[in-house]
Amino acid sequence: MLTTYRFLMLTGGLLLPTVVLAETTTRITATVVASSCQGSIVANGQRGITGMIDFGVINPRLRETPVETFSLMLSEYDGGDIGCSAFEVYARTNVFATITFGDLSNHQLDEQGVVTRYDDGSVSPLRVRVTPTNPEARFTAVDGPGFITQSHREVQYPVEFAARGQFDFLASLVNADEAKPGKFTGTLTLTLVYQ
Repeated sequence: MLTTYRFLMLTGGLLLPTVVLAETTTRITATVVASSCQGSIVANGQRGITGMIDFGVINPRLRETPVETFSLMLSEYDGGDIGCSAFEVYARTNVFATITFGDLSNHQLDEQGVVTRYDDGSVSPLRVRVTPTNPEARFTAVDGPGFITQSHREVQYPVEFAARGQFDFLASLVNADEAKPGKFTGTLTLTLVYQ
């Protein structure tokens, strides 16, 4: 937007030709962005606010490690195209966006990964290891195991990458040979921080 100011000089009741006494040009630029991003989880072919990873029936004798992929998808509105322009403003003062895993209770993670529980509520030896698979992902804590744990729970992404709106992960089940037969569940909260 360009604005030019011209001043007229009025003398003794006579209108003199326009004399430019001062000329100022003001240039205003703006970036219009979404104020926030909507997140959804894509797992097992389903997209929703909460994602469910189902490892199915596990036979520990086969010694196979069940593996599933999932993604955190961001859009500017529910069901919209993947990507979020809110990061454009954030990028002016920040280089990274951070995803924090686990909730405030500190019961979702331990040093082996995501804690699982049997139907009766008791802790299972099974753990789910969640590994970021995007090459842009970087743990904030150094010397970690390469998957999410209680002490390695923050992952940073360049803001330009975060604006694209897709974060990919691999979930693998470990310690199946130590578990007793039955159903188990685990919960993991993902919090994406940008201001």
